[in-house]
Formats: sequence, structure tokens, C-alpha cells
Amino acid sequence: MVVATLGTSLNDPRFGSVGAVTQSNNESRLLPVALAMVLLAAALAWGLHTVGDGIARRGGDTVSVRGQAIRNVKADRAVWKLSVSQTADTAAAAISGVSDGVNIVLAFLKKNSVADDAVTIGGVSSYSNKEYIDGNATGRILSYEASREVIIRLNDVDKVAALAADFGEVLARGVNVFTGGPEYYLESLTELRPELLAEAMADAKVRATTLLAAVDSEVGEVRSVSSGPFQVTARDSTDVESGGYYDTASIEKTVIATVNVDFTTK
Repeated sequence: MVVATLGTSLNDPRFGSVGAVTQSNNESRLLPVALAMVLLAAALAWGLHTVGDGIARRGGDTVSVRGQAIRNVKADRAVWKLSVSQTADTAAAAISGVSDGVNIVLAFLKKNSVADDAVTIGGVSSYSNKEYIDGNATGRILSYEASREVIIRLNDVDKVAALAADFGEVLARGVNVFTGGPEYYLESLTELRPELLAEAMADAKVRATTLLAAVDSEVGEVRSVSSGPFQVTARDSTDVESGGYYDTASIEKTVIATVNVDFTTK
């Protein structure tokens, strides 16, 4: 009796192995996924690089300018120091001569309507002038010298300037006075500082706007700002110093404020 076998053996070499077919199908499915992951990683890396580069460029796009504000002002405080001195053979005579000289100075000030509370009189100092021969003291005293300081402080700077101009009448009476001349100050500088700094900042922005307009760009926000030292000079003077300058010899002054500002661009 002949028995007919329905179906085909799974191991029939004519049809190959079922395991091999399954493996091939899996590889076919994984290949597009792997390729997509590679492309995604490359795109992500490129994107991060571009963003980082953009941030770096954005951070570096700044313009640095210096702003300046200039104001011509008049001194509002005067201080005049006078040192009255006298040399004599004895200490008593030197001190007496100084007292006489100080009285003449005070009489001059009173004559010119200088109030008593505007005048400060210092103490008397004295010393001896000793004899030296070839650098060696002989023990002999040649003379004595005494001195006393008189200081005038007034807000009326023009009055002090007039006093200094007329002071020759005191010297004509034989009074020995040493003075470097009146010193003129600007007490209102404390109030002027914020105003001038604001003007200097506005000037810096105008300069930055002008510069950037030439390259079709615009001023952004302030990245950093620093103020330089104030320069208080005589009117029309070019005297400035890196650490600041303060002129006391002139009544008419020029105050200069500077700021250094970094603006972002957009």
C-alpha cells in the first residue's frame, strides 16, 4: 500500500532554512532604522554646533565707545593761606614781629569787609637758625624765626581774587608774607557728577548709533559701562591726568566727565 505524504519537510533543501529567512527579514527591517538614527545624530550635532556658533557670534557683536560731557563752571569756594613770618636776633623779637604783621593783615581784611568767622588764625611757631661750618654745628645761634598762619575761607571767590590783587599794600608796610595765592574749589562738583555722567552716557549712545548706522546695524542694550576720573581744569586748558586732575589756581573751570560703554548690536 502506498502512502502519500502531504506537505513538504521544513528541512527540504529545495526551500532553504526557515531560520535564515527570518534573519534576513529582521536585517531588512533594522537597516532603515539604523540609517535614520545615524542621520538624526548627524543633524543634531550640526544643529548644536550652529546654535553654539550663533551664540558665540552674538556675544561677540559689541561696539565700544567713549562718551564725554563737558561743562564750563565757576568756582564757588576760595581758600587763601597766608604765612606771616619774622626773623630777629631773639625769639621774643621774632614772635613780636609776627604778631605785628598778623595785626596788619587782619586790619587789611577788616577794611575790605571780610567777616571774622571767615578768618582762621593758627598758632605761632618758631625755631632757631644755627651756625654750621663745614657741616658741623658751632653751637652759635645766628637768628630766630617765627611764623603764624592766617587762612581766609569765602564762598565769594571774586572778593578773594580782589583781596589778592590789592594785597600789595600789606607787603608795602614791610610785612613778610608767604603765599601761593588763593585756591579756588568747586564744591558743587558733588551735584554736577550725576548730571555729567548722564550726559556722557547719552553722548556714548549717540556715537555708537552713528558708528553702527554706517554699517546698517543698530545699538542694542548696554553690555558694560565704566566711568573715568573727572578732570577739573582751568578754562580752555588741556591739562589732564590718567588719575584725574583738579585745578585750584583758576576761578573759571572746565569739568570733563568720561564713560566707556560696550553696547550690543542688532
